[in-house]
Amino acid sequence: MIAWIKAGRNLRYREHKSRKHGQRPDRFWCLHYTVNKRSHNEGVGWWSQGVTQAACRELLAELQRNWRTGVGPQTLKELREADRAKTAAGSTAATERRKDAPTLGEFWQETVLPHIRLTYTKLSIRFSEYRVRNWLKPLLDCPLESIGTSDLEMKVVKPMLEAGRSPATIGLVVWLFSVIWHRARKLELVTGDSPVTQVKVPKADNRRVRFLSPAEAARLLEALKERSLDAHDYALLSLFTGLRVGECEALTWTDVDFKNGLIFVKDTKNKVNRHAFMTAEVRAMLTRRHESDPEAALVFQGRRGGLLSRAANRPFRETVRALGLNDGITDPRQLVIFHSLRHTFASWLVMKGKPLYTVSKLMGHKDIKMTERYAHLAPEVIKGAISRLEGFLVK
Repeated sequence: MIAWIKAGRNLRYREHKSRKHGQRPDRFWCLHYTVNKRSHNEGVGWWSQGVTQAACRELLAELQRNWRTGVGPQTLKELREADRAKTAAGSTAATERRKDAPTLGEFWQETVLPHIRLTYTKLSIRFSEYRVRNWLKPLLDCPLESIGTSDLEMKVVKPMLEAGRSPATIGLVVWLFSVIWHRARKLELVTGDSPVTQVKVPKADNRRVRFLSPAEAARLLEALKERSLDAHDYALLSLFTGLRVGECEALTWTDVDFKNGLIFVKDTKNKVNRHAFMTAEVRAMLTRRHESDPEAALVFQGRRGGLLSRAANRPFRETVRALGLNDGITDPRQLVIFHSLRHTFASWLVMKGKPLYTVSKLMGHKDIKMTERYAHLAPEVIKGAISRLEGFLVK
């Protein structure tokens, strides 16, 4: 005969003869009650399967509310059937919703792209369009809600690795998909966490290491001036202010304060607005450009009012190649690119003994950890700080 143990009104359990749950015998929980003059003895489940006394009491409380009102399931069996029907209805609704769900391409084109055009910089928008067009292309015709972690790993990450793309580039593409997913979830077009959370993206330190010596920088600027004055001016501004190419591109004459020698850098990559300071070289270059076209809105404005960045980028690459600055270099971190000028600006400041905090502010870094990678360039400054402890204990 089964030995039932009472655990409260309408609730009891029996213990397994040999199986344990933790240090105690496993328990099978059961509801025992009478409703409509009929006795019911309905098993809920084993303790080891997750059924607890508290869960049983919640079931009893729900049934007792239904008994008092006469509305809703009156027994555990009816309660379970109602739950199954609700789950089935939810599944059917989800299936219908998936049929009407937009594809990744449709949602990107109709919703996300118009949104980022209002919030991103022009350069960021261009890069985002490139990443969708080139690397998210295999998923563009898939319903957004159907895309899972394996789709991203096999159709996006794997091809990018095979094409030799850097971990940082892969991470940016995966991050962009995450932006799209979160936008869709906000609009209740998808549910659950983004599949990006489970995607394994390779990690590598691809931060720039190479910076130009003063002699190399002088050669580069001189050669750029002969090839393209616009490219020379772009490079000069970045080298002596630390501006990114996108920040140079977006610079307007209203951002330039000749009186105080300041340049207001706004709408930056990391949303940190800052001021850059003109050197004599930068002031002379900006004055020349302003006098040559006083009606222009942009500092670097094309003939038809467009941007000069693309026109300046090619001469820069060709000049670097002609000077042999990248000859024999295979490590991408050591290659001279336009961003190397910003890196050189920070490196020179640290080598001149400027505090990392000051450099961080001039660079517009959101976190000083980004600036700490330049600390090794100031060994004499660090050594000088330590030397102050010499003889400290001598009385």
